[in-house]
Amino acid sequence: MIEAYPVFAENSNEPKREFLNLGRKISTPIWDKTQKTRGGKFQPKRNAEGIIQCRSESDKDACLLAHQYCKKQQAEFDNQALYPELYRQKKEADKKADTDFIDYLQKLIKRRSVDVGEGVHIQWQAMVERLKDFADGQPIRFGDINTEWLERYRNYLITRKDKKGKTLSPNTQKLYLTQFKTVLIQAYKDRITPTDLSKEVRPIKGEETQRGHLTLAELQKLADTPCKNDVISRAAVFSALTGLRHSDIKKLTWGEITGDKTKEPRIEFRQKKTKGVSYLPISKQALKLCGKRQNSDTHVFPKLLPTVHINVPIKAWVKEAKIPKHITFHCFRHTYATLQLSSGTDIYVVSKLLGHKNIVTTQRYAKVIDSRKQEATKAIKLNLKK
Repeated sequence: MIEAYPVFAENSNEPKREFLNLGRKISTPIWDKTQKTRGGKFQPKRNAEGIIQCRSESDKDACLLAHQYCKKQQAEFDNQALYPELYRQKKEADKKADTDFIDYLQKLIKRRSVDVGEGVHIQWQAMVERLKDFADGQPIRFGDINTEWLERYRNYLITRKDKKGKTLSPNTQKLYLTQFKTVLIQAYKDRITPTDLSKEVRPIKGEETQRGHLTLAELQKLADTPCKNDVISRAAVFSALTGLRHSDIKKLTWGEITGDKTKEPRIEFRQKKTKGVSYLPISKQALKLCGKRQNSDTHVFPKLLPTVHINVPIKAWVKEAKIPKHITFHCFRHTYATLQLSSGTDIYVVSKLLGHKNIVTTQRYAKVIDSRKQEATKAIKLNLKK
């Protein structure tokens, strides 16, 4: 049993004694017969440093350990009394370091779920499962996350194999790591971590993929093909004519659409993904796809399926139109961007119409056009004589 005195508790000016049992016992103390306790028993002898003297080496080591531990504890108590603000900060930092990362992440996902589409929400939940798998059932504390830990998680994403022995695609690896870095950035903003740990993460380079889209002739062919779900077909073509995302179309209300047969129509809304306020002019054809005007709070495309389910009927519709391409709902947004650039619309204008914050994002679509230009150079061939 070791003792610390004086110890000042928080919000108290009265000193108290603090006892701690180290769970060690001694059996060979040397008794000082000149010193007695209040109960009349002899006290153990101590040297100049106050360490209890014993006969056996193991007891001597136990007493030395207790003395060192006692000095350390007393110093901590003294520092707490002398520097209460520093102690409070340290206590708060220790508490944050002990915060459970998965628990924090789940709360962050719940907080952001109202602002993102269902597809994005599912991706985040998948990232949670990857983290749990990496941790192998052990808790992840913010205090455990350092450069070495981050490197191990990065390597896990690259080398992890599923039941069939396949690793994650480079783009999926990049997605999970990017999402993870987003959490670290938010934790820094929330002052859970003292530094931005995301800067310590080495990026994963994904693969450049071909963005699925339809040509104008294919879009016309698809529009002419009956679809079993009228809302889906109208919403899909509407996306191809406006460039709107599924999440923005799903939440679009009549109160956000202005204009009629005499006045040029436009949409005034806040994008669900980027939070930017958009004033998007749309064609009268696009307005016609919306149907008959309803009350301002009525959804324009009611009962539109969520992203996780909508691509099944889209696939069947594309197959019915005999278009040999893998087309998802998001491809109609790609179609809009590609057709605009193909028709000569300035890339800056297209970027604004798509609601991109950075024109670099729009330039990905321009690469499709560049590849077509390259192919076009091969269209004219002559049999030139030397």
